[in-house]
Amino acid sequence: MSDLSAKSAEEIRDLLDEYGIKHGPVVGTTRSLYEKKLREAMAKGSPKQSPDKTYYREEEEEVTYIQYHPPRKKTKNC
Repeated sequence: MSDLSAKSAEEIRDLLDEYGIKHGPVVGTTRSLYEKKLREAMAKGSPKQSPDKTYYREEEEEVTYIQYHPPRKKTKNC
């Protein structure tokens, strides 16, 4: 197990994501809590496999353009 206190906030955030731990910003007041959660998760085993890495293909969408002409005022012939 690596020493979490030596890691940067960005590294802690990446590890939290890797282990599937929901989190907010890693700052002085939250860091110890997140380190504790990481230690517990690391003791249980390997990181979670992220199910959100889905690959997809976008299909072309048919688009129909409509031209808008504002209504013309009718003029009276006097």
